[in-house]
Amino acid sequence: MQPIIKTRSKAEAEEAQRRYFWSLTPYERVALAVKLNRQARAIYAANPANSSLDFAPHQHGRRVLKSTTPIPRDRR
Repeated sequence: MQPIIKTRSKAEAEEAQRRYFWSLTPYERVALAVKLNRQARAIYAANPANSSLDFAPHQHGRRVLKSTTPIPRDRR
């Protein structure tokens, strides 16, 4: 659980959050990042104006897109 930081200074709060984050083990930092990602997806999905978050392996940049023709490059 993240500690509660009481201060009037935004810089002090950010520094305390940074110290807390880097005091965690790498496994705990990854778990925290996963939790943050899930929260962000839930907030995004709550807005009906946003497109759906259907992350199949073949969608949304999860695969390499290949072109049948080469990409034109400017010659110097």
